[in-house]
Amino acid sequence: MRILVLIAIGLLLYVIIGSLLRRNRTVPPKSIAGKMVKCKHCNLHILEQEALRLGDDYYCSKEHLESDK
Repeated sequence: MRILVLIAIGLLLYVIIGSLLRRNRTVPPKSIAGKMVKCKHCNLHILEQEALRLGDDYYCSKEHLESDK
């Protein structure tokens, strides 16, 4: 009887710890999210790390950057 109780407690702990670990994995990493900036030429919002920058202005493409020079 004691062995069954210990096995039940062990399984319960396994399920609880497993669900807590899985819940933490569902949070997206910060590297996916980022600051959004607006293209000075067409007002399209894009991620800052994907934008082209000229001074304080951001552009969504090389063509828009060159057209505003």
